[in-house]
Amino acid sequence: MENKPIVQIKNLKKQIGKTTIIHGISLDLHPGEVFGFLGPNGAGKTTTIRMLVGLMKSTEGEVIINGYSIQKDFERAISHVGGIIENPEMYKFLSGYDNLIHYARMIPKISKEKIEEIIKLVGLEKRIHEKVKTYSLGMRQRLGLAQALLHSPSLLILDEPTNGLDPAGIREIRTYIRKIAKEQNITVFVSSHLLSEMQLMCDRIGIINHGKLISVQKVHDMLNQNQKLTVHFHVTPLKKAFATVKKNFPNVEMRDGKLLLIIEQKEIPTITKFLVEHDFEVFGITQESKTLEEKFMEMTAGDLHA
Repeated sequence: MENKPIVQIKNLKKQIGKTTIIHGISLDLHPGEVFGFLGPNGAGKTTTIRMLVGLMKSTEGEVIINGYSIQKDFERAISHVGGIIENPEMYKFLSGYDNLIHYARMIPKISKEKIEEIIKLVGLEKRIHEKVKTYSLGMRQRLGLAQALLHSPSLLILDEPTNGLDPAGIREIRTYIRKIAKEQNITVFVSSHLLSEMQLMCDRIGIINHGKLISVQKVHDMLNQNQKLTVHFHVTPLKKAFATVKKNFPNVEMRDGKLLLIIEQKEIPTITKFLVEHDFEVFGITQESKTLEEKFMEMTAGDLHA
């Protein structure tokens, strides 16, 4: 990712009367990254998104998109933004291609070559000339992505992009979001309540709670920071291994035919070497780590519903 951010959110605040809804959010978003925005209901996600695209006036602060201020130069700033809010609306009696042609007429200088390129990018080349009413929800979401990409935005905002999709459709959309970010070097800003999907889809996650941005981290760092792992060693003979290991690692248990230890990742090679040197056969090592959902619940102090 490039160092220069596509989006700069600077001390963004929102007050309604005497109540502060958003407390001075500052955040940079970079080209080619998928950024996940998480928070419980009422945390301030929707309000932040509305201010991000100029649909709601901020009390203080500024949003700069590709060098242009939403507050001071709205038309130029918003020209660099594409988006889908939940399910995209299409003309179902038209083909996917005709829908894109219709939307392209609203944008200067969109060539048919550009439209074909985007159709291929979202994987609709085989069905693009069929009527939208025959499309699955996942295909309509991909057509919505194509529509949002017609004007070559720098920032793509997706609010609940997998809402209502089955597992295959969710995986499909996730794949194309990652592909778009990488191949087009677009910043993708995703708000979703499906935490397991955000874990797989995003490069970084921002967690908002009570109007405050409480954490912004890479997904990998967030899940592994200062964290001990539950590690299972499939070893024989099990009971003898348990007795031997317990002398040196007292926190060992036997569970489901394996040795279980709660340790740091760097300790795994040490214990493996110890088992091998004591003539135990190690058939497998598996580790558990906290999911994004568990980490989210910790950070939001148990507030339910992202």
